[in-house]
Amino acid sequence: MKIAFWTRGARRPAAEKHAARGVRAALGRRRGGEMNVVWTSRGDLRKMNVRFRKTDRFTDVIAFRHEPAPGERRRRAADTPFGDLYIAVDQARKNARRFGVTYNEEIVRLAVHGTLHLLGHTDYTPVPRARMWAAQEPLVRRVMARARLK
Repeated sequence: MKIAFWTRGARRPAAEKHAARGVRAALGRRRGGEMNVVWTSRGDLRKMNVRFRKTDRFTDVIAFRHEPAPGERRRRAADTPFGDLYIAVDQARKNARRFGVTYNEEIVRLAVHGTLHLLGHTDYTPVPRARMWAAQEPLVRRVMARARLK
């Protein structure tokens, strides 16, 4: 999977390469396709939440999976778009303080979390949320164990 990182009114986090490792860990054996990760602000994500999810609240990550047009089959080519993640770096900093983890760990967590959403996981109700976190946290721990960031 080709992963491209972009910034949109936010500073690029030092943990970007570790976020890429988290994305790849969450993707597992899936190798084909392209994915974008956009570092942005919680204000931008709130606007996206209103526009696309009809929910007027802040969030830390939004994932958009690229789907084929109606009647079109999904291609498996290496350059087939897979999805886009938008991560609010300012919200990641708030989350880190709130949950007692490092900012870099929270950046990795949000990258893994968003990728799991692209793969079909949901966290809107307790049971799927528990399943998602059970998949997510071992991946975050594995990436952070290999990272030299704190």
